[in-house]
Amino acid sequence: MQPKAKYLKGLFSLDFGTTKFCLAMLRETPSLDGHMVETLCVPAEGMRRGMLANVEQAKSALRQLLELGESHFDTDITRVVVGIAGSHLASRIVSVSRPIAGEVVTVQDMRALMEQAELQAPTEGRELLHTIPISYRIDTRESIDDPVGFRGKILTAEYFLIDADKLYMKDVVDVCNECGLQVVRLYSEPFASASVTVPDSYKQLGVALADIGGGTTDGIVFKGGRPAAAFTVNVAGKLMTNDIAIGLSLPAETAEAVKLRFGIRPRPGDSMEVINIKGEKRTISAEQTTPVLGPRVHELCALLAGELQPYKGCLGAGILLTGGGADVKGITEYFSSRLSVPVARARPVLGGGQEAGLQTSSSNNAVIHPTKFATAIGLLNLELGRVEELAKTKRNTWTNRYLGQFVNWLRELS
Repeated sequence: MQPKAKYLKGLFSLDFGTTKFCLAMLRETPSLDGHMVETLCVPAEGMRRGMLANVEQAKSALRQLLELGESHFDTDITRVVVGIAGSHLASRIVSVSRPIAGEVVTVQDMRALMEQAELQAPTEGRELLHTIPISYRIDTRESIDDPVGFRGKILTAEYFLIDADKLYMKDVVDVCNECGLQVVRLYSEPFASASVTVPDSYKQLGVALADIGGGTTDGIVFKGGRPAAAFTVNVAGKLMTNDIAIGLSLPAETAEAVKLRFGIRPRPGDSMEVINIKGEKRTISAEQTTPVLGPRVHELCALLAGELQPYKGCLGAGILLTGGGADVKGITEYFSSRLSVPVARARPVLGGGQEAGLQTSSSNNAVIHPTKFATAIGLLNLELGRVEELAKTKRNTWTNRYLGQFVNWLRELS
């Protein structure tokens, strides 16, 4: 009998998707010199377009997931990091300046500048999820990555902020609490997905990631290695499946199989036997699927084009697609031909010992996972990176302030 895998207890991520609830956990893999990810999913309930729509149904599905998870992982599940998605997410870039105390930049100056940016940013009913430094400048000099130790009079910084509806996040925390979970951290889902799908070299060239989930397509744009914008489009995989179900009179499960079988680039003459909603056997051909699915893919492409219009000419690495919808055959080629930039599918990679928020796809021991798990694995990646970085730093340092800040209101709600 094989011994049970040794799990890194206490580090779980929870993805509240429109079509599935997914739980992910890290386990040690000494032979691979790093970590592996175990995932477990159940059909989602009570969700619409990436957000809670029926609290009781969502709690029922979550309890089912936790019951299966505790048996599968052979451990209690009590602490989770949770993803936040939906059209209520918003991003912006803020610039703040302050005099340099003592004319030499210290970690205290850096901390004070970030606090100044966060105080400037809040909007009524909103709460910050991420505050990410983009650039620093001393006086009128060129921007630098780390100003600590430099002399000057005025320190200026730009930060990329992602915030969300505070009361909605409270609803998410409440659902978790009532199912016996403690939410230790919330992350925006597009930022989490990007952390395991977008290589640093792509971020430097300029790239957009589109995570095509069940209810929404969540995206994030990088320029010069830094995030520049996050967005949500309310067209995704579930609408594609629904179009096939309605257009071809098929049950939803069968329509999903047809979508993945044919996509919008089917093999000529390909067909499959199905049972329609009347219980009758019929043959569906590839030629029947494309006219039904094509308009929805075109709509998603057009909406993405609108979101990315401000960055035309800045996406040297093109567009990466992840999430379950990225597996639709022909979608990358279709987007590339319409958007005139390279488009590729990106599968999530979690490597051992990486910095927070960065992918290590170059690792010889990296394990590539299915696109549909990008968010769940990305949530783990962000939290793992944060914990590992905190272990390397001393208390009260600038890195500790940036990576270790705990959302105070979350403690109050839990």
